[in-house]
Amino acid sequence: MRKVLPALLLLAVVFLISGCFINMTAVTKINDDGSGFRITTYTADGASEKEELIKEYLLPGDGSWKLDNYVKDSPPQHIYEVKRTFKDIKELQPDYARRGASPSNISDNRYSLKIRRGVIFNSYEYEEIYRDCADEGRIREFCKRWYDATLAIISEEVAAAFPRSVKKDGVTLFLDAKFRPLYDYFLGELMANGRKSLEDDNNTANKAKRAEFEALYDADNFASYMADYIASADKGLDRKRAYDKLLALHKKIEEKLSDQSESLSERNYDDAFGVYGWPIFMGYSFNVSVTLPGRIVDANTGDIRSNTANWKFDNNDFQMNEYRLSAVSRKFNPAGTAIISVVLLLIIYSAYRGKTKKK
Repeated sequence: MRKVLPALLLLAVVFLISGCFINMTAVTKINDDGSGFRITTYTADGASEKEELIKEYLLPGDGSWKLDNYVKDSPPQHIYEVKRTFKDIKELQPDYARRGASPSNISDNRYSLKIRRGVIFNSYEYEEIYRDCADEGRIREFCKRWYDATLAIISEEVAAAFPRSVKKDGVTLFLDAKFRPLYDYFLGELMANGRKSLEDDNNTANKAKRAEFEALYDADNFASYMADYIASADKGLDRKRAYDKLLALHKKIEEKLSDQSESLSERNYDDAFGVYGWPIFMGYSFNVSVTLPGRIVDANTGDIRSNTANWKFDNNDFQMNEYRLSAVSRKFNPAGTAIISVVLLLIIYSAYRGKTKKK
């Protein structure tokens, strides 16, 4: 239960899942007329991750798989790469599209490009939006069901072990008073900041809350305060015997809660957390770059190299939100400048001819 209940409190999700890695890299090149190409590469760190890509993602067609065993003594990486050309980027289908339990539940990305042609400069406004279909209400409902079910399991075991001393409802109220503040705190953290707030080692408030939980549900402490509670309800109870019995009961409760956790398939999490399901806590990484005509003059990234903008992010950046990549470039318009030059020359020539005629 030491691992199960922290997960319930949205503490240990990060620690329970490790070694899972899927990375998406997309390179886009846009030409002067708005046409171009996009090369998308998906890297799966292992066969199970490859299976997840195939099963859960709507991968663009006409790509190819390859194995890359570049790390010694490590499993080979499975890489899927596809290059797509376009005349209008709006025609380009999403390359990050993850399916949810419901057919209508899909998180994806969309592209747009506006070209504004001027006499001296042409401007190119690029935008890419990553959309998450997770629903906060369902997340809260799911966590509440899990929390209530966990308290019910503990209360049932305690009440069954001490039937003459306490009743299940009383034990539930007693435990809820202890754990509810922690549950509310970590649920609020998840809603506000995603898993980043839970895994940030520099977050002293979270570290303190985590330590508070560990102390609260330490086996010895659990047996101690539960023995006190039962003894207060049953004056004739031998507290020492109750304490020893609760220590043994603690292990049984852990096993039952582990069974409960394992019974929840990824689809159950998917129903709660939207399209990501459990992978919402895995922080899949994205590396996206776009090369525009001319020179980039504005972008919502600090990584700009001449006419290329680069973004690095993960799915926490658009948990229950949209994540927008935007860049604007300008390119000198030689045709327009030539026309202006010719017009100016004609004006100057006409003015000169007029002065000559007057003389």
